[in-house]
Amino acid sequence: MRAMRSAPHCARKIALSMAVAAAISAIGCATQQPIVARDDSAITNEVRARLNADPVANDAKITVATKEGKVFLGGHVATDAVRDSAERIAHETPGVHSVDNSIRFGN
Repeated sequence: MRAMRSAPHCARKIALSMAVAAAISAIGCATQQPIVARDDSAITNEVRARLNADPVANDAKITVATKEGKVFLGGHVATDAVRDSAERIAHETPGVHSVDNSIRFGN
């Protein structure tokens, strides 16, 4: 008799567990950052503007080009900090998928 009572109880536990898992999954999907689709010229212009506004990289002669969401950085800078700042700025720009940092520093 006891086995008959626990079968519905187990079914309710399983259903509740599945509902909780589905809710957690839905919340996780809702909080992810959306991928921003932007054209390459808009990305290039924004990276340049962000570099010009950055106190570390604003005086550097850095070239910026974008192809299919990949940003290419070039030029020569005085310190590794400027190089790292430029790469960080490019990565944080919406629409950027990857960064190819070819900036050189030092003598």
